[in-house]
Amino acid sequence: MTQPRTLADVPDIRFITDDEVPAFHRAIPFGFGDDLTDEEGGHDRFRELFPLETCIGAFEGDRVVATFGSFAFDLTVPGGSVPMAGTTVVTVQPTHRRRGVLSTMMRMHLDQAIELGQPVAGLWASETPIYGRFGYGLAAHSHELTVPTDRVSLPGGPDSVSLIDTEHAIDVLPDIYERVQRATPGMFGRSESWWRHRRLRDPEHWRGGASSLRIGVAYRETAPVGYVAYRQKEKWGNGIPDGSVKVVEAFGLDDDARRTLWSYLTGIDLFPSVTWWNAPSDNPLYEEVDNIRHLTTRHIDTLWLRILDMPVALSARTYEEDGTITIGVVDEFLDRDGVVRLDVRDGRGTCSPSTDEPDVTLSVSDLSSLYLGRPSAIAKGRAGRISGDPSAVRTLDRLMRTAQAPFCAEVF
Repeated sequence: MTQPRTLADVPDIRFITDDEVPAFHRAIPFGFGDDLTDEEGGHDRFRELFPLETCIGAFEGDRVVATFGSFAFDLTVPGGSVPMAGTTVVTVQPTHRRRGVLSTMMRMHLDQAIELGQPVAGLWASETPIYGRFGYGLAAHSHELTVPTDRVSLPGGPDSVSLIDTEHAIDVLPDIYERVQRATPGMFGRSESWWRHRRLRDPEHWRGGASSLRIGVAYRETAPVGYVAYRQKEKWGNGIPDGSVKVVEAFGLDDDARRTLWSYLTGIDLFPSVTWWNAPSDNPLYEEVDNIRHLTTRHIDTLWLRILDMPVALSARTYEEDGTITIGVVDEFLDRDGVVRLDVRDGRGTCSPSTDEPDVTLSVSDLSSLYLGRPSAIAKGRAGRISGDPSAVRTLDRLMRTAQAPFCAEVF
């Protein structure tokens, strides 16, 4: 008779070796309720994308029962960038839950990120209640947006749009993306391998029943000024076309290019619905549409951040208001409570440890949430998540807040 497992039956948790990549790679989709497809070269692509030294596995014999990984990203922050540990592929199989496996892997991950000089860690949460207890806070959100093109009108743009194939896209898209990324807090840089294996590779099982990837490029004379990647899903009802265009990502170097792309998307015959699962929350389209009541939006959380080095992180970004504040930060998971003083002069911040009494006190999760300029510290104070005199909370809000909303372009 099989004996029931106990909390003492903790698997062997460690960084993986190269010969363990196939087992680790297979365990990732299994942990999300899927199966690894038998695509040729899959394990090699995994090795190319993932720094193996950051991959953590929980082993029961030769079987991988939990996974954890990290990408090395350069995250755009207001006025600059910081190295970010891209927390990812976090799974624990149901047979090994409630044994501290995730907490152990998370501590190993964050300790390593600190050693590597990454002042922040970031992730897309599979389940939102999980990561606050580890110090992550919601720093960016988006809208799932549906535009019924037969009910609304949008202004056109002055540029032309041409379709290009994915093989040619590697020569056109990265420059546009990088120029947008460097100006948009919440986005991160993409390597050539990332472009080839994550953005432009197009296996059928990624399509969700829709078409292969289409790529439209906006040109101003001969210069590319924007692009949209999308799929089409055909549908008919009683002989009436009712298909949808599903936007993967869209970037314009300016508003004219953005308007050109949206005019193109909303003008595709037989497809009276355009859906973008990850539209920026401050999309100017909301001000341009002639009948906003017909738009459908759903608020979604995207990038969660976790500050690991407060002086480095807070000194790396710029600020739109000058001022001084002393901040008390509670970091229970890493047992790194502390107080820092932030001085901002001419938009540049200097942050250092302090022995002064803090003006405000909040969790590392809530400070991380404010790091890219949103949401409102005042709202957090009213929700009881920041303690301090209301005037000090207003000072924190004034210093941290930015006019531009952060935006993260993709799941990682």
